[in-house]
Amino acid sequence: MSYKRYFYPPAMGLLFYLLVLLLLIILIPLLILGVTQVFKQLGFTPFAAFAIIVLSLAGSAINIPVFKIANNQPIVRVEYYTLYGVTYPVPSIVTTQQKTVIAVNVGGALIPASISAYLWYREYTHTPQILLCILLVTLVCYKLAKPVEGVGIVMPAFIPPIVAAVSALVVSLGSSPLLFSLAYISGSLGTLVGADLLNLRRISRLRAQIVSIGGAGTFDGIFISGILAVVIAFLL
Repeated sequence: MSYKRYFYPPAMGLLFYLLVLLLLIILIPLLILGVTQVFKQLGFTPFAAFAIIVLSLAGSAINIPVFKIANNQPIVRVEYYTLYGVTYPVPSIVTTQQKTVIAVNVGGALIPASISAYLWYREYTHTPQILLCILLVTLVCYKLAKPVEGVGIVMPAFIPPIVAAVSALVVSLGSSPLLFSLAYISGSLGTLVGADLLNLRRISRLRAQIVSIGGAGTFDGIFISGILAVVIAFLL
């Protein structure tokens, strides 16, 4: 059996990182351009679309505390007793109270919700259709969302925008202006309500000191669901 030895000179490593940097330099403007086009489909000017992206990026670092949830956590405490020269461990279970701060992220929740509110106001004559689409996405998100300790509320990323896009397409009968607004509103608000707000009672299982709704900022499910819902609706 023969063995081959592979050598990676330092120059190749440097070249690799330069290629990655070049790729990022190319992809980031394309990503921003793509998101800008999505907001243009929603009726925003290029300047307003760019401002939304910048504010979302800046707001992703801002969490606004709203309230606290107190929950009891059992912990195992071990005490040692010495009897006749022999030490015995005696475990016991005690309950301690832990408080979890519930916060709202500006970039990942407040901005998508504000955009949805504006689009809803603009399409207020179609409120029944909007409510129906939000309800469908909310139910799907609530069924799929699971609290994972140390991670947060998790669910398949592409399901909410697909449901939002399909429901918007059916309800709007393919009418373009209404279609894109329905997709964004239901994708954002449906995810916000179904995945986050309706799971507040289960947040105590996360055992976290702070839980932020939209806490991953721009790349949180709420923001991404709204964007992808419009993209999928456009492709359909």
